[in-house]
Amino acid sequence: MTICIAISLPLQQPVYVFTILIVTILLAPIIFRLIRIPDIAAYLIAGIIIGPYGFHILDRDTGIVLLGTIGLLYIMFLAGLDLNMKDFKKSKKASILFGSLTFLFPFIIGFTVSKYILMLNMRATLLVAIMFSTHTLVAYPIARKLGIIKDVAVLSAIGGTIITDTLVLLILSIITGLTKDNSIMRDIVKLGIAFALYVMVIFYSYPRISKWYFENMKRDRYSHYLLLLSLVCLSASIAKIIGVEPIIGAFIAGLALNKVVPKNSMLFQHIEFVGNILFIPLFLFSIGMLIDLRILFHGIYLWFVAFVLIVGALAGKWLASFVTQKIVAYSRPQRIVLFGLTSSHAAATIAVILIGYQKNIINSTIFNAAILIILITSLVATLITEWGGRKLARQRNILQLTRRKREERILVPIANPDTMVELIQIALRMNVSETEEPIYALSVVKDDNEAGEKLASIRQNLGQSFDAYNIISEKIKLITRIDLNIVNGIIRAAKELFITDVIIGWGTKSSTAQRLFGTVFDHLFKSNLTLYVCCLNRTFTKIGGINIFLYRNTELEAAFPGCINKISRLFTIKEKKVCFYTNTFSTQTTINSFSVLGKRSRYTQTQLLQNVSEFESVLNDQPENILNIIFLGRKHYISFDLSYEKVISNYTFRHSNKNFILVIPGLE
Repeated sequence: MTICIAISLPLQQPVYVFTILIVTILLAPIIFRLIRIPDIAAYLIAGIIIGPYGFHILDRDTGIVLLGTIGLLYIMFLAGLDLNMKDFKKSKKASILFGSLTFLFPFIIGFTVSKYILMLNMRATLLVAIMFSTHTLVAYPIARKLGIIKDVAVLSAIGGTIITDTLVLLILSIITGLTKDNSIMRDIVKLGIAFALYVMVIFYSYPRISKWYFENMKRDRYSHYLLLLSLVCLSASIAKIIGVEPIIGAFIAGLALNKVVPKNSMLFQHIEFVGNILFIPLFLFSIGMLIDLRILFHGIYLWFVAFVLIVGALAGKWLASFVTQKIVAYSRPQRIVLFGLTSSHAAATIAVILIGYQKNIINSTIFNAAILIILITSLVATLITEWGGRKLARQRNILQLTRRKREERILVPIANPDTMVELIQIALRMNVSETEEPIYALSVVKDDNEAGEKLASIRQNLGQSFDAYNIISEKIKLITRIDLNIVNGIIRAAKELFITDVIIGWGTKSSTAQRLFGTVFDHLFKSNLTLYVCCLNRTFTKIGGINIFLYRNTELEAAFPGCINKISRLFTIKEKKVCFYTNTFSTQTTINSFSVLGKRSRYTQTQLLQNVSEFESVLNDQPENILNIIFLGRKHYISFDLSYEKVISNYTFRHSNKNFILVIPGLE
């Protein structure tokens, strides 16, 4: 029997197309990380490789365009959901200022370049000028990953995007309307009235619709996500009908649903998850598929035109960022991030340039040069945002240590009476002495026929144990819960009490059920809570020294400053030796800036390790009287590294007789 396999490129079968897309989404970031290219740029380059102008594995057909369009809408929807309205109101003036400048400066430069260097006619000059003004938040996912979306510079970039895209579309309607007989001014007035009514309807109806649906469809939780996706697409469609760019409609939908979808809810995590693994990569693929590198060989004049346009486009955005920085007193990292986020010309640029080309307003040379602008500026935006974003994240975390501390609430789930005392002692040491907030000791009882009796017994026994701590003031507050699942009980209590940190004891997997379904730690590790997992075989007074292990980018985690503050409170004995182990100079610099640690210990030092193997060697060689505090990043967090995670996992399971605290930073 002979099996004949005949596959022709480009692939047309839906199953083949989808397989290539999913495999590329999986492999592109892994491969390009080896040469330190950000994930966003990796998806763009992958789109070029598999697209019609690369190996032509796939066509940029209507299916790819559809998925890419949804991805762009998703980015703007997430931007609206992420937006902290209180912070945004504070940066309102900066957003208006930057939105005006990021439209005006590129427009002036684009007009000058087109009119006096490229010698284009008036309509082509105006089209190229507004192409300079527009931008797409291609690098916004990087800002989300770095945890800087609450920064005023990022908020200004978002507000500026809405302002400049609205102005661009207004002028585009004028340019394309110059060939029509009807009144342009009348169309503009109609558009303004329709847009105002549209915004009012969305902001009035969307929160009410979603609240009613969530309350009446509690059991069908999967449909909650579908409802939100439907509302986003509906908002974008209505925006398109009235003549406004659909991305603005998606952003407005996000703003309208901002307060309805809590940031710590499972629904928000589902929205974020689907966007990050599917829709946003597909959008970047679709952009990459547009780029034809063969146009680089179309002659010297194309190179000249492309060079002039690319330099002009980047110069206009940089100038807007620079002037905004000087006026509103942004820091240098904030200016870099502001420029990085708004320097990419992608989706709206494609819309502008395609309309101009189809209406014969511009020629093929300008069109091809614009395609090069998309490639270069998208890569520049991702690299600059990544570079500046890391600096800004580090700056924000250092400043956070010097600010007034926010309310901290520590939860200690009580399951094993043998480890309870040590966990409570650690929690009391970590808790701020000046605050009146107690430690919350939680006991979860499984819901069965004996739950009531168990609950009463626990309250009586633990209440007596905690009386000694609460003589002067309430230092420990006992909380009891009945739930079908212990982990769910912990997570529900954490949400109800606005817990910031959870301290649990380390337990090895022993039973068959635990091997199949995981321990309490395994489930909490999938949450967004900051965890301190403690394995202590000695009391603190018998600890001879403390080693703190921080892998690359740990200092950029949003919760890192809070974790360091709490850990520093463990050092009650000033003569204890404290040693930091890290593998990057940036982490070392951040550690040295934490003066609080210098006050706690007389012998604090930092050692640089070269690779993961050295981390493993140093960890395994530590004597039993040393306390190892090990930072570990979750998947999709900025400090995550698979090889490092394997080393820590092996260490914790093999050395349960040693002393360690595993620190997993959560969201800020």
